[in-house]
Order: sequence, then C-alpha cells, then structure tokens
Amino acid sequence: MAIAGKKQSSQPTRDLVTRRELARRLKRDARTISKWQDEGLPVATRGRGGRPSLYDEATVRAWLLARDEAVQQAPDLMVSRARKELAQAVEAEQRVAIRAHQLIAIEEVDRIWSAQVAAIRARLLAWPTALADRLHRVATLEGAAGVERVLQEIVYEALRELATTAAAVKPRRKRKPPTKRVRGGAAKPRKRA
Repeated sequence: MAIAGKKQSSQPTRDLVTRRELARRLKRDARTISKWQDEGLPVATRGRGGRPSLYDEATVRAWLLARDEAVQQAPDLMVSRARKELAQAVEAEQRVAIRAHQLIAIEEVDRIWSAQVAAIRARLLAWPTALADRLHRVATLEGAAGVERVLQEIVYEALRELATTAAAVKPRRKRKPPTKRVRGGAAKPRKRA
C-alpha cells in the first residue's frame, strides 16, 4: 500500500550517516574518518554543493574488519621476510668461513675421512703378519705380561702414526691457472690443453 505523495522503493532503506555521526558511532574523531577515506573507506554518496558526504555504517564496519584482518596477516609476511634475511645472512657467513678456510665442503670431509679410515684399515690388517713372530717370542720369554706390553706399544705406535697422518692430510685448495710473462710486463693466463 502506497502513501499519498511518497514512492515506495524496492530497495531496503540503508542507514546513511554523516562523517560526524559515523565518527560518534565508531567512537573516533572525524579526522580519523577523513584519513580512512583517503585510505579507501567506502563513501555511499559524496557531498556536493555544501552537503556532507554520507556513509553506510554497515559497509564501513565491514571495510574496517577487512582492513584489520589484512593488518593481522602482515606479521606473517614480516616473519617470512625475517626468516629469508636470516637464511641469507647465514649463507653469507658460510661463504666467508669457506674463504677463510674455517669451513670445508662435505666432499672434502668425506675425502679426508676416507683417507683416515683407509690408513687405519691398512695398519690393522698388517698386524697379524708383522707381529706373529714378535708376539710368539715375547710370550715364550716373558709370558702374558710381555704380550700385553708389546700389544700396548704397538697400539700406541699406531695411534701416534695416525695422529701425524691426520695432521698431514689437508683440504685441497683450488689452484689458480698458471700465468706466463709476456713482453710489456703483463701476465696472461695460460690456456690448458
């Protein structure tokens, strides 16, 4: 039923408020509403000709919730960036340590360890043939105490030898290509065949 002189609209009526009223309802200052408008706050109708702009309070509240959710997700991005920067810093420190020969590649460690294991293996495999006569003679002359003494000497000798070879095995360093002198004093790298 229509009232005389007024049109019935098919759209539900929205609660449009002025900037001052919106600020009062949100318990904010009117300048804050202006700042938010610069940041993208939706305006229902822009004011013209001395009339104020009008805002739909429900739309404004939805915009504020979406903006707050975006701000809460920002720390995740900050954490990810911090994690990335930390990984880059660790990588840079490792490169410096490698150049200073304080850190070596796993391949070098493997090569050095394999050399140590091979030395120990060779030493242990040589014992039975090298020590059979000596141990038999000591066992006959001195008994169990003599065999124990000889075995202890042999073990300590092997450990000393391994300690000196461990110090002798060093990581390989990359070689620079050899240079040859050319007239004029400048050095040119040689081409390898």
